[in-house]
Amino acid sequence: MPDQAKHYFLTVLLTDKYVQSSLVSNNGQGVQIKEFSDIKTYFDRQDLLDQLDKSLQQLGSESQDVVETVFALDHTWLEDGDLSDLKRPIVKEISEELSLDAIGQISIPEALAEARLIGDESDSCLLIIFKEDSLDLIFLKHGQFLDLITVGRSGSVVDDFAEILARAAKKLGDEGKYFPGKVLMTSIALKQKEMESLHGQLIKEDWTKNPGFAQAPTIVVLEPDYMIKSISLSAGKVISKENLLAKMPKREIESRQPILVNQKPETVAKQEIKPELPQVQSSQVTQAQSAEYAVERSATNLHENVGDVPEKSSASSFGINFDQNYFSKKDNFKNPSSMREEIAVDNKPNKKRSPIGRFYFSHKKMILIGFAAGLLGLLTIATIFSFFLSKVKIVLTPEQTLLQKSVVVTLDPSIENSDFSKALLKASLQNKEISGQDVTSTTGIGLVGDKAKGKITIYNKTTTETELKQGTIVSSNDIDFLIDADIKVPASVLKQDGSGVDFGKAETNVTAKDIGSDANFNKETKFRVADYFDDKFSATAADNFSGGSSREVRVVAEVDQNRLLDSLSKKLAEEVAKEFNQESKDGLYLVPTGKTKVVESTFSAKLGDETESLTLNLTLEAEAVKYLSADLKKMSSDILQKDLPAGYSFVEEPSLMSDKAQAASNSSKIKLSADLSVKATANLNLEELKKQVLGKSWLEAEDYLENNSEIKQAQVIFNPPFLINILRNLPDDQSRIILELSK
Repeated sequence: MPDQAKHYFLTVLLTDKYVQSSLVSNNGQGVQIKEFSDIKTYFDRQDLLDQLDKSLQQLGSESQDVVETVFALDHTWLEDGDLSDLKRPIVKEISEELSLDAIGQISIPEALAEARLIGDESDSCLLIIFKEDSLDLIFLKHGQFLDLITVGRSGSVVDDFAEILARAAKKLGDEGKYFPGKVLMTSIALKQKEMESLHGQLIKEDWTKNPGFAQAPTIVVLEPDYMIKSISLSAGKVISKENLLAKMPKREIESRQPILVNQKPETVAKQEIKPELPQVQSSQVTQAQSAEYAVERSATNLHENVGDVPEKSSASSFGINFDQNYFSKKDNFKNPSSMREEIAVDNKPNKKRSPIGRFYFSHKKMILIGFAAGLLGLLTIATIFSFFLSKVKIVLTPEQTLLQKSVVVTLDPSIENSDFSKALLKASLQNKEISGQDVTSTTGIGLVGDKAKGKITIYNKTTTETELKQGTIVSSNDIDFLIDADIKVPASVLKQDGSGVDFGKAETNVTAKDIGSDANFNKETKFRVADYFDDKFSATAADNFSGGSSREVRVVAEVDQNRLLDSLSKKLAEEVAKEFNQESKDGLYLVPTGKTKVVESTFSAKLGDETESLTLNLTLEAEAVKYLSADLKKMSSDILQKDLPAGYSFVEEPSLMSDKAQAASNSSKIKLSADLSVKATANLNLEELKKQVLGKSWLEAEDYLENNSEIKQAQVIFNPPFLINILRNLPDDQSRIILELSK
């Protein structure tokens, strides 16, 4: 159980691949890192839970009942100071599965900047966070967090650093014109020997050629656990201020006073300040730069009081005082008062000897000789066993790496063979028919009614008899009538007295061409006959016309048919897509392309028919692309195989996380965005490694194995265990050395 008088909380440092945790106490008088774990590598969501659980177990018994947790996250996990929608389920799952109470989150760059400014309110430095495939630059100048700049890593760290400096100068304008003289390097992803290699490349370059540096900068590799220490320090201050940092660049970080809130200012001022230059390698800092930092350290040590103040700060922290109380363990010494009590009890005189004591003094010589002989025999047996029969087991943990790649997979039924190099996967087409019915109200307007009828007298004013056929048009006021039957109209003749001409005439029935009451003309209405002018033919209504009438009704319009066809086609396409989805199982997937074909369609009425509703019976043929998950996995393995380092092999089948497949426009091709990942481990030749360690001291053998780039950890286990204090060298006999891989 943790001390209830103190406020304990957990800090979890989390990136896309690595996790590390610490147990921190904040009792109002200072922040102490009670314990921190190793850096753990994880490969997927489940592995993250397993590795974080192991990490928390390393924090000791005091951490068992601590649930309050501050998450320090890669800045790519946050959007506007809050968890992104993509990462929120991950943190939620961690909290629920491991019973953690997430009391806030903070971005890793912001936390590192905060820790720097706790040590020195006016700190200026360039802090580089190295990742596997990129690096982040934290730009601190005169106590201001100016910006966070990210670039991808290339094969040259010098080019990468020059690129990030150029971006900073361009983006920040006058504020980025001159760079601080301190360049600090840290990483959770790279080992210390890799960092030292990158450092060696950077210090060889003449950075005074860059106009941003007035003189050669000091470039320092920080200690391996710098990030978890700094983030824990920053989280402790954040909790004490009840103010979680959220937003990032271009603001002055507030409240830089030391966390020792109970310490009076005058007490702090009286403390002896002992400037301590970081003890880095001679290749890291020149003599001139060391003199510069001796002055700077004396000015900033006042701000390094966190917890109990030691006489001098850690050299490797380079400006942040991680004192010994940060790593305080349980007190291994007894209370002085209880020690005195035990001494007093031991020194009390015995008033009476026991029977065992009297026997011992009577046979003292015999007992001592027997004990010595027995001890000599045991030592002889132990020596024989140690040098001739004992065995040593060496458990090796191979290096592992996570291969990741994002690809856009094209499922194409038209190609003959898959081409994994281009992420092209051969698929096949599957068609499915589906039928349905739908009804809609008609919107067309039509007229119905009767046509007007009447009798006309036709006058022939020509000298020739003329026959007018059935259907000949006679019209008046733009309303047409049709002659009901063929009729012959006699020619006109001269009157006998020569006084004029008698026109030929004939009567006939006519019917209006269209319905409507407008054609109910009165008697004596004049008509034009066909296309003849009045001097040739004319006509007059012989009596009143009647029977013409009309009314509006609902009829089938073309828009009604089109709308009904579109809506029913869409509905059937959605239904068939669900059927395809239900049939997608056991590693077989069907993805609708959206392409359909009308097999049969029948409307209940024709265009213009009088009806209040229209019914459509429709049969559609829908198309889907069929593919197998086994083919996708094979393609994933083939793609990731190209990135597999020499001497490594896959631990398991590749993992594939994909978005929903989408059909290309007007095409049977399917596009699938997928994230591929697989865990790979180094292939160790155990027999060859065994030969290399025969006869070596176990410490030398352990160092030799751990310096092997393909080995992450080596553990030498003696059987029985006490032999580790007796034997200095491993056996020369191969049969007495067992090499095995950790599970």
